[in-house]
Amino acid sequence: MKLFALPFIFAGLIASAGGIATYIELNWNSSDSKVVVDSTPTIERITEIGDLCVLKIHTSDMLTAKSNSLKASWMITGDALISLDLTKVRLDQADQVAKALVLEMPALKVLSPRVNHEKTKHWETESVCWHDGWFTRDKLGKNSHLHEMAMKEAQKVVAQVSQSPEYMADARESAERIVTALYAGTGYTVSFQWPDERTNAESAATDTLLTSLNREHR
Repeated sequence: MKLFALPFIFAGLIASAGGIATYIELNWNSSDSKVVVDSTPTIERITEIGDLCVLKIHTSDMLTAKSNSLKASWMITGDALISLDLTKVRLDQADQVAKALVLEMPALKVLSPRVNHEKTKHWETESVCWHDGWFTRDKLGKNSHLHEMAMKEAQKVVAQVSQSPEYMADARESAERIVTALYAGTGYTVSFQWPDERTNAESAATDTLLTSLNREHR
């Protein structure tokens, strides 16, 4: 038994030595090589989020409604959300040397404009008839109908006011801050192109081209 055991022990020692030699060789080679990976941040970093609420606005405005017999006024208070659909963001430029990204942004949209009925205040109601309402029939019903129609109009007013340039500018700044933060840590700066900016740029380019052509034909 001892004679048979010696060759196996010897073979095991050789195999172990071979393994140690291979391990040392691999480590020796890997210590001299350097792998540098430089990848551009992907647009999926933000598109997977979907709709992003970038601003909630609060509005207040005076609304006056008038019927054949009554006129009433309210101080309308409302709110709305301004949202950005991140699935429609496109990567326009990616400069790996300058570490800069240019994102093509979709238009902002107003969501859920609503009248806050708890904070909306009735201002006044008065008759517009020559008899000052003395002969007006079903005054309560007419007043209720006028109020209902006015609140429907008030919601349209809230939606319209929410699209004002001031609110849209604030929403853009908020969106840019949020998206820039999402790319923090990548080492890339982010700039943005909005729909109206692209339209203005294209118009300017067209005007420049037409001006150049006119000069050539003179």
